[in-house]
Amino acid sequence: MKNSKSLIAIAASAALFTFPGAAVASDQDVQATTIPASACQPRGFSTDARVVLSNGAYVFDPSATGTATAILYCPLPINALTVSNTTNDNDITGYRVYYRDSDGTANASEVITRLAYRDTLGLTNVGTSWSSNTSTQTANTTRYISLNHDLGIYRLYFFVVTIRRTSTIQDPAFSGIDFVLPPIP
Repeated sequence: MKNSKSLIAIAASAALFTFPGAAVASDQDVQATTIPASACQPRGFSTDARVVLSNGAYVFDPSATGTATAILYCPLPINALTVSNTTNDNDITGYRVYYRDSDGTANASEVITRLAYRDTLGLTNVGTSWSSNTSTQTANTTRYISLNHDLGIYRLYFFVVTIRRTSTIQDPAFSGIDFVLPPIP
């Protein structure tokens, strides 16, 4: 019995390496990609002065007073070319945002994300923006966002992340983005 289980495990492992497309989704390279907040860059000097990296998350500098908005550019280092197989067809079916919106669905604090790319024709936004104001969560949390996009070749992908607050009482944070399968309800 023990030998049968070992034989089955070895056969299953061999199948994974022999037929990678059969065992995993074609967007395996995307699923292996993460974008920590530390990879992101503030839009400019005025934004740079308002936000700081704290424990791996972008937050507003404690000395920044009143209403504040920060825009971050977060590179997505992947395109249509695949490493895991020979299909050269990477697809995004969704992404997960790690964030904190200190007032939930109210409007005093918010994190917004949007995928975009630049190519020889200019800048293109992909899909719609997502806002943390759609969730009642007020602590550090994650949210899965559906987004169906076939990654193209010769494109430079990135996320535009906006963090905003209307008063220093609010403490929104952006920690990063990764790509996982959608949660099972």
